[in-house]
Amino acid sequence: MQPKLSLYFILSLFIISGITACVSVGETEVETQTIELGRAERAILELDMGAGELEVHGGARELMEATFTYNVSEWKPMIDYTTSEAQGNLKIRQRDTEGIPVGDTKNKWDISLSEVIPIDLRIDMGAGSGTLDLRDIQLSALDISAGVGELELDISGERDQDLNVDIDGGVGSATIYLPEEIGVRVHVNGGIGSVNAYGLSKNNGFYTNKAYGESGVAITIQIDGGIGSIDLKTRKSSNV
Repeated sequence: MQPKLSLYFILSLFIISGITACVSVGETEVETQTIELGRAERAILELDMGAGELEVHGGARELMEATFTYNVSEWKPMIDYTTSEAQGNLKIRQRDTEGIPVGDTKNKWDISLSEVIPIDLRIDMGAGSGTLDLRDIQLSALDISAGVGELELDISGERDQDLNVDIDGGVGSATIYLPEEIGVRVHVNGGIGSVNAYGLSKNNGFYTNKAYGESGVAITIQIDGGIGSIDLKTRKSSNV
């Protein structure tokens, strides 16, 4: 995936609109952040990234372990973490900029999450790419708002409870990996360019796999918006 192409596309729109203020590109900064799990038994995580490359996956020993790489100082992420009883509330937001970054921009978030507690994950992406490997994360809910760019989402891991997924797409493409062993139902609504379904069948406007209605838990996915193309692919949970 090439997030820079999407960034250039967005910047061109700004130029056409007559916005001429420039934001300087500086030295590359690399920051690491860890949010301790503590006594949290569940968590709500909100990621708000305006432009760049987002990677989310499991493997954290704490609630979150992240590396942020950027060369526009205004893009330094803002992190806010609070707890209420047994729930952790974590918000990470890209700072706003007034003007156009000029030069070879870098903005990447590499975020590892805990696999031991349920997480309600809410992602708001602007321009760029998102690679979300959520197979091993105990998702209690998943909400994604994607702008211009590419999205790769993997939720093909094992689940012990139902999962609702909402995806609101912009312009670009999305590839979604789904489990074979767990029932899946996908509804696509809006100006979608094309839908390619592998391992699912379409009936009455819904895409379902063979396990739907047979497995103990189910994944329900609602996709809205103007995504250029969507690939839905099933695979075994043990696949890497």
